[in-house]
Amino acid sequence: MHTGITREPRYAALAGELRRLIASGTHRPGQPLASEHELARRHRLSRVTVRRASALLIGEGLLERRAGRGLYLCSATGAPPLAAARRAHTGLRTVQVVAGNLAWASCLQIARGVQAAARAAGAEVQLHDAHGSERGDLELLRQLPRGSAQGAVVIALHGAPFLEALYALRQSGYPCVLVDQRLHDLALPSVTADNRDGGRRTARHLIALGHRRIAFIGDLEADTVQERLAGLRDGCGDAGLAFDRALVADLRPHHRLGDWTPAVVAVASALLRRRQPPSALVASCDAVARAVYAAAAALGLDIPSDLSVVGFDDDPLAALLDPPLTTVRQPFDAMGRSAFALLRRRLAAAPAAPGSVRSSERVLAVDLVLRSSTTTATAAAAAPAPATAR
Repeated sequence: MHTGITREPRYAALAGELRRLIASGTHRPGQPLASEHELARRHRLSRVTVRRASALLIGEGLLERRAGRGLYLCSATGAPPLAAARRAHTGLRTVQVVAGNLAWASCLQIARGVQAAARAAGAEVQLHDAHGSERGDLELLRQLPRGSAQGAVVIALHGAPFLEALYALRQSGYPCVLVDQRLHDLALPSVTADNRDGGRRTARHLIALGHRRIAFIGDLEADTVQERLAGLRDGCGDAGLAFDRALVADLRPHHRLGDWTPAVVAVASALLRRRQPPSALVASCDAVARAVYAAAAALGLDIPSDLSVVGFDDDPLAALLDPPLTTVRQPFDAMGRSAFALLRRRLAAAPAAPGSVRSSERVLAVDLVLRSSTTTATAAAAAPAPATAR
């Protein structure tokens, strides 16, 4: 979980308005639309905002920029088969990265991994940032088959609307690779970290410190979070320790890209006020762990003396928290590089018919990074789990 914003960015709003203008048919392919200077003056926007909007439409194959002359409608506008044929015969020259919010450290590191691999292969990367707008992210996915790029790396958003958009993209036959999610009922190339092993390593670490009442907070609609919880249970089972289901708090947001901090603080406070509170708490990501710190502080609890905390991701914020956060490091850069390699291999193979895309999964190793947020449990905290555990 990460925080985001819900307001549609200005460049995306302008891009949507220009799409509607193009779709109206008032301009024919090959005709000029306007210069970026004219658009900035007409819509009272900065040139940077207009350039981002035009870059989005250029990436979708709707517009082209002619030096010194302005923006023109592409001759292939409204002809997806032509764009598909171009992709099939030119190889991987341009790849798109679709992210919910590039302000998130994880998305940014994945995108940089794709860029590094693409640069080495002589390919160009177009970054499509939804800026925390779920609607914007889904719209970007829908537009991909009409774009000029040969394929895309899609960073998972999770949730039913995202899966529906992804299914439609797969049915179109557009080449793409999914990062940070494995789909068990949809054949699609994917790259993930070994989330289950991360959970298992976390359990072993906490149990070795004497912890027996271990809580978990996370969005269990996300399969990656489910895997982390499953690994935590596996680690407890390996040690012969019963896992208390009552210490699991499920965060399923109404808005997936919103700020979850109040919800995390509420459920963490409820867990920490229990008659037998957890001595250790595992957060599904570092942003959740940061909110747990706030909940513990509000209750006058010290980390790690009263509560050991473990996160997941190893975002830059993890080392800056007080105390620095023990966390599971995901290899985001390597995930991006691996996703590009899968996409390149997918395009090099014989074209697959729509609805029959071959699946290839890569699961990359994680590391447990030990910092000061975990310590040896007290004698009381090391007592056996209550009878409600299983």
